[in-house]
Parts: sequence; C-alpha cells; structure tokens
Amino acid sequence: MMTSHYLRARKRLDALAEIHGDRGPVRPQALVRAIDAVADEEAVFLADVGTPTLWAARYLRMNGRRRLLGSFNHGTMANALPQAIGVQASHPGRQVVTLSGDGGLAMLLGELLTLRQQRLPIKVVVLNNGALGFVELEMKADGIVNFATELENPSFAEVARAVGLHGVRIESPKDLAGQLREAFATAGPTLIEVMTARQALAMPPRISAAQASGFALWATRSILSGRGDEVLEVARTNVRELALE
Repeated sequence: MMTSHYLRARKRLDALAEIHGDRGPVRPQALVRAIDAVADEEAVFLADVGTPTLWAARYLRMNGRRRLLGSFNHGTMANALPQAIGVQASHPGRQVVTLSGDGGLAMLLGELLTLRQQRLPIKVVVLNNGALGFVELEMKADGIVNFATELENPSFAEVARAVGLHGVRIESPKDLAGQLREAFATAGPTLIEVMTARQALAMPPRISAAQASGFALWATRSILSGRGDEVLEVARTNVRELALE
C-alpha cells in the first residue's frame, strides 16, 4: 500500500519537474531535478531554510552515499554556504553543492570571499526568485496580502566573478541542463545563479480547509488591493500543479 502511494506521489512530482517551453524563468522543481542528475553519486548537498529545503527533499535522490544537510528544525536562514564551507574543508575529496536561496545568500555574501581565499571548490547554486519565497507561501496560506518580501537582488553571478569565482547565470529552461553540466565540470569554486519562478507553489501532501480558506482570502484581498496580476501569475505558474491535485 505504501509503495503504491509513493509511486503515485513520485509520478506526480516528476511531472511537475518536466520542462515545457524554452522561456524563463526556470521552475525550481526542474532545477533541482537537473542538479540531481549532474551531481556526483557521493555529493553532499546543503539546503538553505525555506523552499530550497522543500525542493531538495522532493527531488534529490539519496543513495546511501549522498548526504543532505540543513538547518531543518532550527530554521535559521543562510545556513547552506557556511555549512558547505565546513563540509568541504573537512572532506576535500567530496563534491559539495549548496541550494542557496537569494535571501539567504545575500545575508552572507562575504563568505564568497572565504571560498576564494581557501580555494574551496563548492558549487553554490542560487535560486533567485526575487523574494522570500517561503514567507510568501505562509502569508498566502494565512490570507495575508504579501508585503515586505520582495528582494532587489544584484546579479549574484557578477558578484561572484568580481571576487574571483567562476560565475554563471541561467535564465532560460532551454539552457539549464547544458550550462549546469558545464558549471559542475568547472574546477574551483563556482556560483550558479538560476532565475526561478517566484510564484511556484509548494503544495503540501494534504490541503487543510484552513489553508484553502486562507488562500482564497489572500486572492480576494489581493484583487481588491489592485494586485490581481499576482493572482493571475500564481495561476499561470501553477496550472500543471493545480491540474494534478
């Protein structure tokens, strides 16, 4: 029974990670599945708090040799990069990959200098959606119109290049697999900035009545506040997810 339940859930999640079209931004589900495909079989993954942890849990395959580390119960932002530095320094032969949120990385940009100084070949993957994404999800579920969550980010790839790292920026799904493979094959510390869909919903296994009510309240309040474009963007971004529910 549990096996069949898992297979149904796996099929649904994999369908959401399929790439349709070649225009950006990149769906975070597709990004993390692509990372899973190019990463070593003994890679260590470090996920920032928020949606990077959720996507990592859903799309990174553990095989007994890989490791997934994070803040988890502590819920402290910006954990991925400093944790990765510790792992890479203590295990120089392992491939170390971060799934960094744009908000998390921005809090500790100075640690990029540590990568340069210590020559740690970490692959820093930044999910740049221009927002504190998980906070926005929580606000939607509580019926609150999003505010104070938008981020005015620099180009993280350009910042990385400015401090002497290899920097790559991926803006389109059609470039994802090739540029990711090339970046992972590059020696030395590398930052891979991927422009991801801001309104990608991370649907829970079961949607409670309170969550559904809160989401409807958020949509109503957003429209009445003159922000109906955000409601439409959520619908466009998640049409496949909603169809599979």
